[in-house]
Amino acid sequence: DTIRVSLTEDSVYEIPVARTIADKAMSLWRAPAASAGSSPAPAADTLDPFHFARRETATVTLGDKLIVGPEHPPRVITEVPLAGVAAFLSQRGGRALADTPADGLLVPICDATELAALPPPADAFYALELASTLTPADLTSPVAALAPGTLLVRTFAADEGPTLVEFARVARARRFAVAVQVAPEAVPALADTLRLLGDEALIFTLDPQASATTCPSGHSIGRYRELAEALRRSGSRAPLWIRNTDVTAVKPDPSFLSRLLEGSFLTGALLCDGLGDLVSVETEADPIRATKVAYNILQGAGARISKTEFVACPSCGRTLFDLQTTTQRIRAQTGHLKGVKLAIMGCIVNGPGEMADADFGYVGGAPGKINLYVGKQCVQYNIPAAEADARLIALIKEHGKWVEPEPEPA
Repeated sequence: DTIRVSLTEDSVYEIPVARTIADKAMSLWRAPAASAGSSPAPAADTLDPFHFARRETATVTLGDKLIVGPEHPPRVITEVPLAGVAAFLSQRGGRALADTPADGLLVPICDATELAALPPPADAFYALELASTLTPADLTSPVAALAPGTLLVRTFAADEGPTLVEFARVARARRFAVAVQVAPEAVPALADTLRLLGDEALIFTLDPQASATTCPSGHSIGRYRELAEALRRSGSRAPLWIRNTDVTAVKPDPSFLSRLLEGSFLTGALLCDGLGDLVSVETEADPIRATKVAYNILQGAGARISKTEFVACPSCGRTLFDLQTTTQRIRAQTGHLKGVKLAIMGCIVNGPGEMADADFGYVGGAPGKINLYVGKQCVQYNIPAAEADARLIALIKEHGKWVEPEPEPA
C-alpha cells in the first residue's frame, strides 16, 4: 500500500506504508536491539498500552472470606509494627477509617515466639513478613494458633525452590497463603517448582532489595511488569501484590501529598496496565494515613470506589457562579454518598462534555440559573440557584442513590 502526497500541482510522491502508525510504534517498542554492542532491549511483554485488560488470575481467600482475584477490587494491606497492632485494630473500625478499613495488616516477624503476641485480627487478615532465618519447622507449632487466611510473606531466591515447596505445603495444610517476594530474573529458575505447586494459595510481589541491586535506575514500574511477564511465561496466574516502599520511591519525601504522588506513580501506572490485586503503601509510618493514601490511589485509578467523587471545572470564561464555594457547599451535603460521582460545572458550553461519566451534574445554565443532569441527559432546566441544591438532592433520591448521613458523634 502507498500514500500519495501532492506538494504542488505537478509533483506527486508515493510513499510506501508497511503498517499503521500504531503498529509501527508497537513493533519498535517490542523490537530487540539491532546493532552489535548496543544495550539490550527490554524483553518483550504482552501488555498492550493501547487497550486496558485486567490480568486474569486465580483466586485466593484471605482472612475469613476475603477473596483476592480479577472479579474483586484490589485489597489494601497496611503495615503495622507488632507493638502497634492492638491499637490499630481498635481504630480500624472507627470513624477515621469507617469507609476505608484496611483489609490486611502487614506485620514484620523476626522470631516465631512473636506470633503469640498477635491478637485476633477480627475481620481482617494478617500478612506476616517472615525473617529469612525462619523455617517451616520453626513455624509449625506457633502458626497453628493463627486464623485461616493468614498470609506468610517471605523472600525467595532463585535456588530456593525446595524451601518454597515446604512453605507452600505448611500453608496449604493450615489454609494459609504464601506471598512469594521474588526478583523477576529468579522466576525462570523457579518455574518447575511453580508448575509443581500450581497457583493454589500463592501470591507474588517484587523483591525490592534485589531490584535495587539489579536495577539501580529505580524503574520499579518496569520491574513489576517484568515480574508479571515472567509469571506468565512460567504458567503462573497467581495474584500480584504492589508494594510501595522507600526502595520503589522515585524521590522519598515525608509529606502526605508526596507519598500519595509516589504511590500513584507506581500503583496507578500498574493498575492502568491491568496489574495489581493487592496494594500496600509502606512509605507512610502512620497506619491510618497509609490506609487513606492507598484508598485515594485506588479511587483515582477507578479501581475501588470508597467515597463520593467530585468533578469540578470552571469549563471556560463563561463560568456563571463561584466554583469553589459552590463545590464545597454541595460536597458538605453529599460527601457521604459512597460510590456516587457528582459534577459541578461552570457553564453549559463545555461542562456537559467534561462531565460525561458523572452520575449527576450541576451546571450553570444562565445567570442565576442551574441545569441538572442525570448522566449525559439534562433533566431540569433553569432552576433558580437558591433552589438548586435541594433539587439536586431530590434528584439523587429519585434515582435511589441517596442515603441519610450518619449523625455526628456526641
